[in-house]
Amino acid sequence: MLKPLADWLDDRTGSRRLLAAALDLRTTAAARWRNTIGPVFAILFVIEAFTGLLLMLAYSPSSSTAWGSVLYIDHALWMGWFIRGVHYFAGQAMVILGGLYLLRALWSRAYHRPREFNWWLGLILLFLAVSLSRTGHLLPWDQEGYWSTKIETNIAGGVPIAGPYVQKLVVGGDEYGNLTVTRFHAAHVVLLPVLLAVCLAAQIALGRRQAVAPPAGESTGTGSSWLEHALKNLVASLVVLAVVIGIVLARGGAELEAPADPTSGDYPARPDWYFLWLFQLLRIFPSELRLVATLVIPGAIVAVLFLIPLLDRLLPRGLAHVLACAVVVALLGGAGYLSWRALAVDAADAHYHAARQEADAARDRAIALARDPSAGVPPEGSTFLLRLDPLTRGRGVLEKKCLGCHVLDGKGQGEQTASDLARFGSREWLTGMLKDPASKTYFGAVAGAEGMVEWKRTSKLKPQELEQVVDFVALFPSIPDDLTPDEWLSRKEIADHPGLPLFHKDCGTCHVVEGLCEGGTRDAPGLFAWGSHRWIERMVRKPAALDRYGYLEPKHQMPPFAAEQVSSRDLEMVVRFLKGDYLKPAAPR
Repeated sequence: MLKPLADWLDDRTGSRRLLAAALDLRTTAAARWRNTIGPVFAILFVIEAFTGLLLMLAYSPSSSTAWGSVLYIDHALWMGWFIRGVHYFAGQAMVILGGLYLLRALWSRAYHRPREFNWWLGLILLFLAVSLSRTGHLLPWDQEGYWSTKIETNIAGGVPIAGPYVQKLVVGGDEYGNLTVTRFHAAHVVLLPVLLAVCLAAQIALGRRQAVAPPAGESTGTGSSWLEHALKNLVASLVVLAVVIGIVLARGGAELEAPADPTSGDYPARPDWYFLWLFQLLRIFPSELRLVATLVIPGAIVAVLFLIPLLDRLLPRGLAHVLACAVVVALLGGAGYLSWRALAVDAADAHYHAARQEADAARDRAIALARDPSAGVPPEGSTFLLRLDPLTRGRGVLEKKCLGCHVLDGKGQGEQTASDLARFGSREWLTGMLKDPASKTYFGAVAGAEGMVEWKRTSKLKPQELEQVVDFVALFPSIPDDLTPDEWLSRKEIADHPGLPLFHKDCGTCHVVEGLCEGGTRDAPGLFAWGSHRWIERMVRKPAALDRYGYLEPKHQMPPFAAEQVSSRDLEMVVRFLKGDYLKPAAPR
């Protein structure tokens, strides 16, 4: 049945003759595995274009939406994490293949006249592959991409004369934001791919025109069937793709750090593996010689690589080849050693490990918040995801502003002269304080605040009565801001509370609650709405007020924090953190 159809096709098209001619078609180059590097590079570029197109269907290029859209790709879009992982690691593989292509060309002497442009185009393709990787690195708008890109563009901005203009052109102004994302996105999806495609086409055209030089010692006369080339190219591509997929599966896709936060200058940014040597150079050179590390040495390396095809015009061809190989080996050895040193220094740096742990915790927290239906990415954008998280921001503000005197769970940053703030305003904190006010957790480390210690020595409250006082005072933090003391006390559940008379008798002799007790026996802070947002805010803004701790000697008083030092939003984060009002981290499995 198929033969009549085949005969009919052959009669109309000459398909048998064309197929036989195609199967017999031979090339001048031998079908060797080393010759598959270029075709595999081209195939990976096609894979990059295809996966990049798929990612563009869900990616939103702006500083407020980029991180959230990448999170959606990773965690909500079907196979999104896999597609993004293949896109990321295939891009890394292109950089490796670009380097291997140049090494193969060097070894097989495919840079000698008249093939200089093959070498130069190979260098340009490598640089374009690196540029594609670097521009794509910023697009998730996470901490890693933001800070590494900022460091790199700042280095470029340090170049004399042209540097600041180039930096402003790339960044889109003086600030890193929407224009930065859109410009990097345009370069990544349009400009660089077009340039790479043009250079790749030119490389293929030159290879066909010049019948690319074979490896040393191989004749060019016999050649191989194109089917042999195609088969080996296919096998090599499948092997490389299998390695890429294996890495993607092993690592669960490409990493996504916490959203970019320009205010967090302690992020331990590190460059990709192919720039680790340059990062180590920056460590070695003093700041006044930074241009040597960032401009002079890299510029000299690039110049030397571009000049390699011209060496045989100055030296005998054999000597030029030996010298070219020696230069490249020296460069690779030096880069490898510097990269190893960069990793070794980080491995021995306790500060780096601590910063890395904090960054990992912030990443996990951001992803947990964004994926939780009760939280999600705020309307202001992903940058505010952690800024509006009491656990992250509230703790951070406490550590930065308060732990010079206070402690948090027994840990501080200086000598403890104030109470432990862990769970301040909670029933747990209140119970502990009334049972043992002399503890350093409460007032034991506060100079001039011995009143509660003296009360404890003279108090006749029985354990049950103490619990009733705790029950009563534990209501203070929940007093609405719009209620006056009289309005609150007039409520039946408050007026009938068994802890009210006990509070009046034991606490009201020192503390003041308008309409209930006037204090006077000993100086003490006012307790109405104690532990609430408004009580804590007044304590933070005006700790020396008469209804707070103004009775202490000035040297023992807490310094005030104005709105310029601690914003109202940050203060809200602190209060919510102390009260445990935040999405609780998932329990470890």
